[in-house]
Amino acid sequence: MAFIPLLAGPACTIRHTPIHPPAGGEPSAEVMAEFWREPDDLATRDLFWGAGGEEHVPKAEGRFTFVSRKSTGFSPGFEVTDENGIKWSAKLGDEAQSEVTASRLMWAMGYHQPPAYYVPQWTVSGDTGWAGPQGPARFRPHLKELDDKGPWSWHECPFTGSQPWRGALVMMALFNNSDLKPDQNAIYELPEPREGARRWYVVKDLGQSMGASGRMYPKRNDIEQFEKEPFVVRNENGTLRFGYKGRWQELIKSLKPADVRWTCERLNRLSAHQWEEAFRAGGYAPELAQRFIHRFHEKIEQGLALRD
Repeated sequence: MAFIPLLAGPACTIRHTPIHPPAGGEPSAEVMAEFWREPDDLATRDLFWGAGGEEHVPKAEGRFTFVSRKSTGFSPGFEVTDENGIKWSAKLGDEAQSEVTASRLMWAMGYHQPPAYYVPQWTVSGDTGWAGPQGPARFRPHLKELDDKGPWSWHECPFTGSQPWRGALVMMALFNNSDLKPDQNAIYELPEPREGARRWYVVKDLGQSMGASGRMYPKRNDIEQFEKEPFVVRNENGTLRFGYKGRWQELIKSLKPADVRWTCERLNRLSAHQWEEAFRAGGYAPELAQRFIHRFHEKIEQGLALRD
């Protein structure tokens, strides 16, 4: 059965939402740690296992019990449980690979991420019409220590306008991720501090990445589109024009050359092995991974060369 995405509103709506930085100015280091913290272990961060490490990898030998079927969003998916009773969100389709790899790169930059894993083969069991073998999927566990408190907005949050906030938007432009609506973000509360904070503001659903940007279901996880779409089209005295075609253009248009350099300088610190591991985590064949990595490096070189 073909999966038909549900429309969230008028197809051609172009949103221009005001950006509201916090009234108190630049957030403190303690508040910023809820969103981003400069990693002190960047050189040794394992981008294959990612934020969840090997500890949270699905261990049910590919067999999961059906709970419910996802009925919203672009990609089909399921809620399932494993043999230990852990509940998982399983996303199928093109976004399964790109979301895992994009999550690894966000975590490498110091942005909080929940565990996410690429599972190439698995089986649904239970008294349901969906039982049987399934294709590749992104698996994300529902963990008690990550209590999802709902979405947050790029336009108005404790970090709006800060350098890490602008750096994260540069990452969205690098990914060609044009799905920036609040529902794609999550606030997690933790029982004890982890990575410097007990509350995390997370850019969570990153599947619409590494293809084309756009307003109407652009191709995602598509190397041909990713190679073709330009990054920065023009720099006119520090005012940048991006090739980015997504909604919420006001967010991307707010970026300056210094913001792009800030992000690209950090990505440029990753080793060749870390880049390869981030794409291996997403299940990419080595040849395809190298094409994506090469395009990322082209964008990074362009970003490093920008002048105010």
